[in-house]
Amino acid sequence: MSGRRRLRDDRGSMIPLVLGFLLITTMLLTVVTDVGSMWLARRSLQATLDGAALAGSRAVDLQAIYSGRSRGPLLLDQAAAVGAVRGFIAQSPSAHQLGSVQIMHITISGATVTVRGQISIHPPFLSLLKSGQVHIQAQASAQTIAG
Repeated sequence: MSGRRRLRDDRGSMIPLVLGFLLITTMLLTVVTDVGSMWLARRSLQATLDGAALAGSRAVDLQAIYSGRSRGPLLLDQAAAVGAVRGFIAQSPSAHQLGSVQIMHITISGATVTVRGQISIHPPFLSLLKSGQVHIQAQASAQTIAG
């Protein structure tokens, strides 16, 4: 009789259920934390590159304006625009918080500046499993319009 009573007894069946829920909750928290840190880093990189592109778009070719060659959109001085982009990145507080922002490419086409950059981060939990870094890239463009 005691063997049949034990088979119908439900005591102890909550332990595997609680352990399973704890495991699932821990996994979800680690994924959410890592994805959140990567999303925040990408957003900060995007804001930094937006500011750098805007800084570069203010480097108008003054020689073309004063000589009367500038008709339509304002042309950019390429050397000054590249210097403005690099100067903005060097002085930006968000770039210092991100660590090493690498400018991969600066394109100046007429009145448009396009900046592509990358950062490398170590997500809190993913870096425990994978010894490498996660590379995040972003791109920003700005155009100078007169009028």
